[in-house]
Amino acid sequence: MTKPPKDGPPVAPTRDDPMLRHLSERLGGPAGARLRPRGTPTRVLLGLTVLGILLSALTSQYCRINGWGGVGVYHAGCYSDISALFTQRELGQAPWGPLLGPSYFEYPVLTSLVAALLAASTRFLLTQEVTVALGWSAERASLLYWDLSFAAAAAVWLVLVLVVMKAAGARPWDAAIVALSPAIIFGIGINWDIWAVTALALAILAFQRGAHVSAGVMIGVGVSFKLFPLFMLGAVLVLVLRRDTRLGFQVFLRVLGGTAASWLVLNIPAMALSFTSWSQFFELSAERGAGYSSPWHLWQLLAGDRGGPSPEMISGLALGLFVAACAGVLVLGLLAKHPPRMVQLLFLIVAAFLLLNKVYSPQFMIWLIPLIALAAPRWRDALIWQGFQLLHFWAVWMYLAGIVGDQDPQHSFDTALYIAAVLGHIGATIYLMVQVVLDILRPERDPVRRAIPDPAPGGRHEPVPSSELG
Repeated sequence: MTKPPKDGPPVAPTRDDPMLRHLSERLGGPAGARLRPRGTPTRVLLGLTVLGILLSALTSQYCRINGWGGVGVYHAGCYSDISALFTQRELGQAPWGPLLGPSYFEYPVLTSLVAALLAASTRFLLTQEVTVALGWSAERASLLYWDLSFAAAAAVWLVLVLVVMKAAGARPWDAAIVALSPAIIFGIGINWDIWAVTALALAILAFQRGAHVSAGVMIGVGVSFKLFPLFMLGAVLVLVLRRDTRLGFQVFLRVLGGTAASWLVLNIPAMALSFTSWSQFFELSAERGAGYSSPWHLWQLLAGDRGGPSPEMISGLALGLFVAACAGVLVLGLLAKHPPRMVQLLFLIVAAFLLLNKVYSPQFMIWLIPLIALAAPRWRDALIWQGFQLLHFWAVWMYLAGIVGDQDPQHSFDTALYIAAVLGHIGATIYLMVQVVLDILRPERDPVRRAIPDPAPGGRHEPVPSSELG
C-alpha cells in the first residue's frame, strides 16, 4: 500500500482560481504569500455548511407551514418525495413497511432502512408531550417526518464537506463548492440522495489513502442507498489496466471484494425479511419508461401524437448508449499520456449515466457536486453548471404545476421553455465533461495536478503513486 504524500500548505483559492482572483480585486486583491488565515479550513467550511443548511431550510418554509399537498408545492419549489411517501405509503401506520412489506417502497435496502427508522422515530416522538408542545402534531405527522429527515441529511452534509476537504488534499477550500452548493441547498430535502453521495465520497477518500478494501466496503454501502456508487469500480479498473501505475489487478480485486462483502451483508438480511420488498427497486428500474427531464422524455414530447419509444426500447437504448460511453471512458483512460485521476474517470461515468438514464429527477444534481469539487474544481464552471441545474429545477416544477393543477398559463412554464431548460442542463453537463477530458489529455491545465509536487521534474519514468490517482 502506498501512503499519500504529506500535503503542503493549502492552495489559496484567490491566487489559484481565475474567477475568485478576479472577484478578490474588489476586496483588496488575492491572498498574499505570507497571509496566515485566522480560521482553519475545517472551521470555516463547517460554518459555511451550517449557513447552507439554514438557507436550505428557508427554501422549504412554505411547505413546512402549508403542507406538502396541492399545486402550491411546485410554485414554492419545495416539493419533497420524503413527505409524499410518508403519506402515500402510510409510513405513520406501518413504519417498517419499506423493509417488511406489504407497502410498496421502490428504494434499495439502506434507503428503506433510513426511511423506516425515521418513520418509527416520528411515530414514537408524536406520543411524547414535549413534541406536541414544540408545535408538531399527529395531524401533521409528515412535517415531523420531514424535519427529522432534513436534520439527518444536514448532519450527513456536514460529514460530506469534511470528507471532500480531506480528499482535496492541498486544496481543502475546494470543499466550499460542496458547503455552499445551490444544488444541495435546493435539492437535499427532496429525497435521500445525500446519503449515497457521502458514501461514495468516503470510498474515494479511502481509495486515495490506499485502503482499497475499505473503499470497496463504502461502495457497497453506497450501492445499498443508490446504484451510482457502483461506477467507481469501473474507474478503478481503468487505472488498474494501465501499466504505468502502481495499481496491480489485486487492487481491483480488493475493492471488488470489499464491495461484494458489504453489499451482501447489508442485503441478504433484507432479502430474508421480505424478498418482495427488497426486489421492488430492481423491478421498477427494469420496467419503468421515460421519466421527466430525461432525453427519452424529450423524445416523447417532441414525438407528440406520433408516439414515442416504448419502455423496452428506452431500456435497451439507454443501456446500450451508457455501455458505449463507458467504453469511451476506458479508451480515454488507457490512451491518455499521463494516468488520469480516478475521480476524473468516475465523474465522466456518473455524468454519462445521468445524461442517458431513463429519468433525471431534480435531486440528481447532488450526485455530481463532490465530484466537481474533486475532479474539476473551477468555480466559474461549477457555478455555471449549477445555474443551469437551478433553471431546470424551477422549470420542471412549473411544468408539473401546469400538468397537475388547473392553472393560468402565466403561472406555469410551457412545454417549449421546459424543453429548453432540460437541454440547458444537458449542455452544461456535457461542457463539464469536456473540461475534464481536456484536463486528462493535458494534465498541466488540471488545477489539482498543479497542487501535487512532481518528484520527477524532467518527466515521469517511474510508476505513478496511487495517492496521485485519487
